[in-house]
Amino acid sequence: MPRSHGLQPSCGHGAITEEWSVTDCVRIMRRRRATLLWITGIGALGALLITSRQPHVYQSRASLEAQAFNENFLALRDIYPTATSSFDAGLYVQTQVELLQQDSLIQEAARKLHLGERPEFQPPAALVGKLRQHIRILPLRNSRIIQIVCDARDAQLAADLANTLARTFIEQSIETRQRAARQTYQSLREQLDELRHEPPRPVARAAAKSGSGGERYPGTRDLDANRRFYEAMLKKANAARMASVVSQSNIRLVGAAEPAARPYKPNLLLNFALGTLGGFVLAIGWVMLQEQNTVALHAPGEAGTYLVLPELGAIPDDGARTRSALGFFSSPNGKLRVERAVLEQASSSLSESFRGTLASILSARNGESPHVLVVTSSRPMEGKTTVVSNLGIALAEIGGKVLLIDGDMRRPQLHRIFDQSNGWGLSDLLREGSATNEFPRDVPVDKTAVPHLYLLPSGASTDNIFGLLYSGRMSQILSRFREEFDYVLVDAPPCLEFADVRKMARYADGLVFVVRANYTGRKTAQAAVQRLDCDGIRVTGVVLNRWDPSHSNLYGYPACRAPGYLVSPLEWIGNRAHDLSRRI
Repeated sequence: MPRSHGLQPSCGHGAITEEWSVTDCVRIMRRRRATLLWITGIGALGALLITSRQPHVYQSRASLEAQAFNENFLALRDIYPTATSSFDAGLYVQTQVELLQQDSLIQEAARKLHLGERPEFQPPAALVGKLRQHIRILPLRNSRIIQIVCDARDAQLAADLANTLARTFIEQSIETRQRAARQTYQSLREQLDELRHEPPRPVARAAAKSGSGGERYPGTRDLDANRRFYEAMLKKANAARMASVVSQSNIRLVGAAEPAARPYKPNLLLNFALGTLGGFVLAIGWVMLQEQNTVALHAPGEAGTYLVLPELGAIPDDGARTRSALGFFSSPNGKLRVERAVLEQASSSLSESFRGTLASILSARNGESPHVLVVTSSRPMEGKTTVVSNLGIALAEIGGKVLLIDGDMRRPQLHRIFDQSNGWGLSDLLREGSATNEFPRDVPVDKTAVPHLYLLPSGASTDNIFGLLYSGRMSQILSRFREEFDYVLVDAPPCLEFADVRKMARYADGLVFVVRANYTGRKTAQAAVQRLDCDGIRVTGVVLNRWDPSHSNLYGYPACRAPGYLVSPLEWIGNRAHDLSRRI
């Protein structure tokens, strides 16, 4: 439950700010575990349904090694015009990665595999674009390995596509180098033919003179130089011709792709885990949002936390636990009377909850029992009269002389509960002009059928009630009853509707505030307690009435149920399973 700052709400304080502690969150999660489970289950089920509707996708990988090209093989450094003296491995690998992603390479691989005829790659104009979505080129860091990753709905197609791309790329690299070598050879052959058929004229005349005279002229040296140049060019041409027929490549297929045994998408376990986790997170958010925006109190612990008051007790709803078809005939009015549960349902969990509440009240003042208590609520229909009547019966059981005063003079109920007349009561005492000590003992009150329990009804007159309470006689009445009775309980009207309780509680030892589960609003209860605090009235504690134990993780004893209680089939099965587990 959220913690409130400024513990006791007091007069002049603004809105009460709330914080969630870890313990509060855990308590909420345990109480709302059913909601958490079904929302989490929906998330997991949704993940399974989505996974079942997704197509299976298979993945295959082919690995290429981009080796450094040996440019000195057959003196190719002087043959390829684009050869460089320096080699950057990282730059070279990145260049090969870009070449592997060219549209021409993908189109050639698709042509070899006849992918244009497959329905999933229609229309043909969009073939390359669709293939790009299923092809990834991944260079491995700090290595010369390039991976070709291909996805397809057919495992064999994924492997064939990766291998075809790799082999086509190797073939194209070989073809590119052979074409460059052929072009170099053809260019050199044309120049050699020109040198062979059309030698320079100065060199020819020098050769003729040298032959006739027997002497070496400078022109002879030029002829030798031309011959050596021709022979060198012829050697280069022959090397280029040989390079044009060598089918070696520096790109090597080191790992051919194999058809995958199982699809890699969808991943059932991953999707199930994500769906479950997402559902659980959504459930937590939903529960916490509901708790934050919930306007009513629900379970034991909430009232005491929000109001920063001792929670004296939690009274279960008799309709949720004790009412049954057999119980309909257990009392003259046709139902078990919850207002007299301590008397008529002595062994039920309902009556035990009232006795537990009484024990909390009697020990609330550090062992000093309060003699005069006022019981009120914020609004009507919250069960304050039920709490008063049962607390009075429980007090009478322990041997004390107890008086119940029906201070709710506008809507009196106690005289009906104890089958008494309301012809004369509190309103008449307040109107009397004589002093209260002039009345004989026990004359103003009625003795009920419960031993040691007495009742002062509200009286028939309801005129000018507020003025009667401010006459000063209320303090005299309570002073006399304090001397004659061990305990006095006053059933006061709701404090937010009428100001009566604010006057009555000034002469009492304490005030018990009653709230009803799933009915009393948090802010309403806080406003009521704040108003009482502004008047300097000490609130002993709060009682949660009519909470539903079936929506809580608290438990009760089967033996402490009302007579005539019918066990539901689910509860019967649960009890039998529990007994069987204990025997095992």
